[in-house]
Amino acid sequence: MRKLPAAPVLEMRAISVRYGDIVALRNVDFDLCSGEIHALVGEHRAGKSTLVKLLSGAAKKESGGIILAGKAVDSFTPRTSMQHKIGMLYQETNIVPSLNAVENIFAGQTPVKWLGKPDYRQMVGKARSLFHRLNVDINLEVPLFKLSMAEQLMVELARVLSIDPQILIFDEISSKLTPIEMERVYPILFEAKNANKSIIYISHNMDEIFQFADRVTVLKDGYRLGTEEIKDLDRMKLIRMTYSFVLSREELEQDNKELFSLKKYNESIVKNLPVGVIILDNENKLYMINVPATKILNLNRERVVNRSIETLSLKRDIREYNEIISCIKEQREGYWEEVRLRDGKVLKISTFPFKDEDYKFLGTIFLLEDITRELLFKDYLLRTERVASVAELAAGIAHEINNPLGIVLNYTNLLKRKSMVNGSGLEKVHIIESELHRIKEIISNLLSFSRIENTNMAPVDLEEILDDVIVLIHHKLREKEIHLLRRRAPRKVVIRGNENKLKQVFINLLFNSIEAVKKGGEIEVQLRVNGEPGIAEVKIIDNGCGIPEEIRSRIFDPFFSTKTNKKNTGLGLSISQHIIETHEGFLDFCCNDKTEFTVHMPLVAR
Repeated sequence: MRKLPAAPVLEMRAISVRYGDIVALRNVDFDLCSGEIHALVGEHRAGKSTLVKLLSGAAKKESGGIILAGKAVDSFTPRTSMQHKIGMLYQETNIVPSLNAVENIFAGQTPVKWLGKPDYRQMVGKARSLFHRLNVDINLEVPLFKLSMAEQLMVELARVLSIDPQILIFDEISSKLTPIEMERVYPILFEAKNANKSIIYISHNMDEIFQFADRVTVLKDGYRLGTEEIKDLDRMKLIRMTYSFVLSREELEQDNKELFSLKKYNESIVKNLPVGVIILDNENKLYMINVPATKILNLNRERVVNRSIETLSLKRDIREYNEIISCIKEQREGYWEEVRLRDGKVLKISTFPFKDEDYKFLGTIFLLEDITRELLFKDYLLRTERVASVAELAAGIAHEINNPLGIVLNYTNLLKRKSMVNGSGLEKVHIIESELHRIKEIISNLLSFSRIENTNMAPVDLEEILDDVIVLIHHKLREKEIHLLRRRAPRKVVIRGNENKLKQVFINLLFNSIEAVKKGGEIEVQLRVNGEPGIAEVKIIDNGCGIPEEIRSRIFDPFFSTKTNKKNTGLGLSISQHIIETHEGFLDFCCNDKTEFTVHMPLVAR
């Protein structure tokens, strides 16, 4: 290993930080050398994140000094941190969900052209270059809430790299990415190290630290316990420093301190598992509960540890509570496939008693897995299959109705020719004929919508599709006495698409508007070609209740719904958005005095 330079690029001396009555850091010393990967480790709330947030401008010190590149710095703000070439990837996601990747990367550092106009072309080019460097393919046009958590994190990393940082800070990044996704991050670390840049790497993963760190600093309860070079440590020594440097009297009485340290390390792993884990001792008191379990059961960790499982007021929330408690008391395994909580969550629950090598009972492991979304998606798939069967049945019935309907229409034509039918009688025959033609049109549209085997793209007339959809939902409009305003395009609007999929989108959007407006409300359906050549726009505007501002960023999320109907899966807008994207378009909305959803799709080239 290379010898570290004598003069650090960063020195932090006697740093103290306080949040109200809580002291987060107590006279902590830390230094960082050029070309070094310096790991920070410690238990939860040891002060690791607070220490690096001082450098990003997200926290302020109470006392102590900071020297950067030989110059004293009293404090940082997010802007001055960027100016000093310090880039930090936070433990919690730090993005603006409503902005796209380009806007997030260059927020606060937008390059401009002559006369101060943003140079969007330059931003897009640099963003593509950054993502190519990270070996990821990110959609630059969509807002970030539509991307996966891993993709959002890659956007954050691209933002950090966009300032060409001299100091890189990674706060628990490996806990948010899979090992395969981390393979895209590791080359960035080594690339920065080889370029003589400096990295602060916070992690609970000891394998990572031994793989590439040069030095490691251990924090505990806001104190610095020590700084060591990795070459002078073995894994057990580091675990012992991190998780058992200061032991309680009870812990010190244990004979095997190495095993106890390993236990503390394993506890750290349990706390970071994605499923809910509760560990009970041999008296059925909570020894440990991880974050997912507290979220699933809406518990406060500090208030429930060391309390009996029977004192947690779970009986009112879990119907199978008595069965679960019986299993725990009788020290036997239990498994419940679908446990429904009062707040609507559906859980998979397991209990496993564990014993030592002498079969002495030590406690119970209580596992909780939230399967609410999984069940909703399963239900959605079953409903989709059922809808397909109903569509086939509807098509068959429609064909059967069409045959006698054609005969009735023929006899109506014969009646009109008979001299016996005249005056008011002839007028009534005309009414019968008109109504029969309307029935035939409805059946024709139902047949079209039920034609599930047609999945190919073809030129379609948007005006005709909207006309068919309005016929199909006319009964809904009539029920609520809704006034429908139809604004047609001045010319024929043809796109390349799938007729039935598009009808599904427009029916879904119109049903949403129908539910939103009050009786006697108004819905406007508008088709136009906008000022940008080659783009068709379908607008569905209603004067209904609108969309609350606090949920607007989530309405396209799968399974998100504000409707009280239990059969509603919250997938309608998500599926509609996906359908429009497969048509090389996009779906957006705005909500002011009225709610307006707009479908944008490219026209067929002439």
